[in-house]
Amino acid sequence: MKGGPWKVCMISAAYVYFVKVLGPWLMKGRQPFDLRPLMLLHNSFLIGVNGCGFFVGLWVTNFGIDTWKCQNIDPSKATLKETLAIYLGYVYFLTKIVDFADTIFFVLRKKHHQASFLHVFHHGVMPIMSAVGLKFYPAGYSGFLPLINILVHAVMYSYYALACAGEEMKKHLWWKKYITQLQMVQFVLVFGHSLKAMLMPNCWPFILAFAEGLHAILFFNMFFSFYRRAYWGQGVQNHHQANNNNNQVKNGSAAIIKEKAN
Repeated sequence: MKGGPWKVCMISAAYVYFVKVLGPWLMKGRQPFDLRPLMLLHNSFLIGVNGCGFFVGLWVTNFGIDTWKCQNIDPSKATLKETLAIYLGYVYFLTKIVDFADTIFFVLRKKHHQASFLHVFHHGVMPIMSAVGLKFYPAGYSGFLPLINILVHAVMYSYYALACAGEEMKKHLWWKKYITQLQMVQFVLVFGHSLKAMLMPNCWPFILAFAEGLHAILFFNMFFSFYRRAYWGQGVQNHHQANNNNNQVKNGSAAIIKEKAN
């Protein structure tokens, strides 16, 4: 990947500025757009790209084994599989730019609450990390995060596609929380991948290993915090609601018994 990371940083900065400042300002006083057909097309495209990319990635990385080996790839001397792995890494980088559309759709539909800090920060950082890895250490050990991430995104965009396909699809959306669980498992594996590199000298540039490990810890904590608020709190709330309902039933029954006794 030619050039420095500054262009990518500027693209990510423009994305953050639009979804947090310019977009909400432009939509102020306007009716939200109905973008469901466009969203369905966008999600379907990313299902195909990430799904196909995952199976191609399994082939070029020997089912992911090569992404755990301490070896670099010299693009000028790369084999066919290694060359495909580098090109796959470039496609992965481009999908991180395409992912920006998720948040842009939120803004244009005036779903500003969905453009959370976690969502915006995650989408804004991924292109930068992808560009750095692709430029300084293409494929090889750098391939693990993209390989597992495209699998997670293929599953995630399958959910999104169903969600915007129509009301009749809501009954098939019971597995939302399992996507968050899958994302957290992803970050645990990524941390283990970075830890191996940090414990083995000359395995992978330490700065890349440290950045990958920090990324895994940071995002695991944010996703876990979201999961705890969204699902653990929901369970407690449902428990309290059930207790209140039971108490109301008991109180009602007691009142009926007392009235009959009088």
